[in-house]
Amino acid sequence: MLYNDGSTPENYKCAICGDTGVKLWRPYMDDSPLICASCAEERQSARTYNPIEKWGKGTSLNGETCWIGTFLRKSDENGNMVMVNFPMPRWTVNEEGCIPSSDGFGPEGEWLSNTDQLSVDLVDVSESYSSGSISMVPAVPTEDGEMWGYTSVPEEGCVWWKKLPTHRTE
Repeated sequence: MLYNDGSTPENYKCAICGDTGVKLWRPYMDDSPLICASCAEERQSARTYNPIEKWGKGTSLNGETCWIGTFLRKSDENGNMVMVNFPMPRWTVNEEGCIPSSDGFGPEGEWLSNTDQLSVDLVDVSESYSSGSISMVPAVPTEDGEMWGYTSVPEEGCVWWKKLPTHRTE
């Protein structure tokens, strides 16, 4: 089985550049097209985050001390308080297969969290994806060549995917 020997199925290749042997992503609600990190980075969709205006120490639900933030808000034309959105910087997929999430920055300037879900524009790849922003999730094949659902991937499938290189290193 491919999870044990680190191999990839024959059809596990990027639909855009044909790259094989690397991490691939698929649309959240579909099995294709599969795309690599390099092609996703070229086609990334604009994303925003809600910045934290003020940080303070607090207590979590389990009683541990933690940082607590207050989102930056402003009044709209009707006097209602609304969150302020800022554009996220362009991202590069890291070796774990993740990009910065839309959580924004922490109290010490670090990005709060990462996600393995990529937002990409596939309008040049398929007429089925003309909205301009598609959520792509890790493409982890089953033993019979289908793709696992995003929340159904077994642990050995996650380990297999994480061990694949993110970018071609030739």
